Amino acid sequence: MKVLNFFNLRTFLAIVISQVAAFLAIHFHLKVHLDLLLFGLCVVFPLHFSMQAAFKRRDKALEYFSLFKGASMALHYSFQISEDLLAEKKTEARRLLKGVAAQLIGQLENRTLGYEPVQRRLDDMFAFIENNREEISKRNVLRTIRYLKDVTESSVYLISLIRHRTMIGLRFYTILFIIIFPLVQAPIVLFRLDGIVPDWGIYIFLALTSTILVTLSNFQTLIEYPFDKKGADNIHVRDFMPDI
Repeated sequence: MKVLNFFNLRTFLAIVISQVAAFLAIHFHLKVHLDLLLFGLCVVFPLHFSMQAAFKRRDKALEYFSLFKGASMALHYSFQISEDLLAEKKTEARRLLKGVAAQLIGQLENRTLGYEPVQRRLDDMFAFIENNREEISKRNVLRTIRYLKDVTESSVYLISLIRHRTMIGLRFYTILFIIIFPLVQAPIVLFRLDGIVPDWGIYIFLALTSTILVTLSNFQTLIEYPFDKKGADNIHVRDFMPDI
């Protein structure tokens, strides 16, 4: 199940640290009278920002995928309604369009860097339009160039997501504070709950807090790149293949 991807070695490490922190605080009677809110914000704010940025990027990717498929279908229809374009030429145009889509989706699924392979496919598409300008007709040529521009713009953005995502420094900062958070939380919780809840309750409370935070971080990591089929909420890129 893809949901199990939310739990990994990082989850186990966070739980272990939380239990060690609870043991040290209880065993050595470490108590600190301190407001946990400020330190909590050091964890919650960057985590919230990272998740929000990842979701916005996912929504933007869906928008550009829709543009890519729509422009590809419009190109296909433009070639098909060209009365002077031979049947074999229409078949070739269909093959070229499928090649562009297959190249883009293949690179996204395999995290292949570089726009050059897609650009070569688009160059072949442009060369086809240029070589068959008379058969396509002047008005249709202008229309196909505009659609080709939309295909190019959307594919450039989607390929850029392979390399450019949430800032590495922010993600490292989030993980670092999630890992050390129990070490600060344990003596504060012990100060507030000592004598109110049993020791095992403090162990469970710290483990639960760490699990929630690290699971949210894992969820953000999975949605960070929404094309690799690992996360439960990833984009089904094959749905955006042109139906031609």
